[in-house]
Amino acid sequence: MSPKPSPAKVMPTLLTVDLPKPRRTLIPLTALQENAHGASNHLLGSLRSVGQLHPILVEQWAGDHLVIHAGNRRVAAARKLGWTEIQADVYCRTEMTETAWALVLAGDHNRSVNPVDEARAFERLAKQLSLESLQANTGVPIQTIRARLALLSLPTDVLELIGSKALSLGVAERASRLKGVHLNTAVSVIRSKAAADESFTQLDLKAVTLARRQAFGQSLAHLQVSAPALLPEAELLALEIRELCARRHVPLSDVLVELQGQRHAVDTPLSPQPQALH
Repeated sequence: MSPKPSPAKVMPTLLTVDLPKPRRTLIPLTALQENAHGASNHLLGSLRSVGQLHPILVEQWAGDHLVIHAGNRRVAAARKLGWTEIQADVYCRTEMTETAWALVLAGDHNRSVNPVDEARAFERLAKQLSLESLQANTGVPIQTIRARLALLSLPTDVLELIGSKALSLGVAERASRLKGVHLNTAVSVIRSKAAADESFTQLDLKAVTLARRQAFGQSLAHLQVSAPALLPEAELLALEIRELCARRHVPLSDVLVELQGQRHAVDTPLSPQPQALH
């Protein structure tokens, strides 16, 4: 019997989109409105000592309406240093499709683009591209793409805090993996910390995840207390299955259907095989 051929590898889809060249220019700071929560001392020192190494990324709509998409904190730092203008790459949005603009944002990761803008760009592109194709078109690793997309499970006001004193990108990515009431708890603590001008740190996140583990342990303890001291093996197994179904969000009835189907397959005797003629 010849070996079964392995399935053909699906090649990633490469978009054929002509990306316009940006207009590189100096923009007066009076024409920009940054969405930042202050500039770090490190960034202030860097701009003061070596100047601006990379242009900011700006979106221009009809007229002179400008929106910063990468470089909010550089603008804030430049303003604190008393600068009057800043170098920018300006893209005219009225001349670009949504796909082309998403590719610009997603492919600008090497210049520390706003991770939320990057996540929303990935979300737009994911409507027509697989993760493998997204990686091929933007050069961003799949793991990073998944982490950015997961951020969008956080509310808009929390997303705006990412990169500020209140919430680092790494902690935000870990918080976005939480589900249900535990995600809501983390969001509530993040908001409280931001309102008090404090940071939601890895220790705060650990406290939320520890509370999740304790809640799970208490649910197990409750099941064990309510059961008799010595349970038959079948009842113990039933308790474990119920708890597993609750954790996996799988209805117990679906599991029973599967188990009954397998039992029927085991109990059904095999049809006798015809004897070979010699």
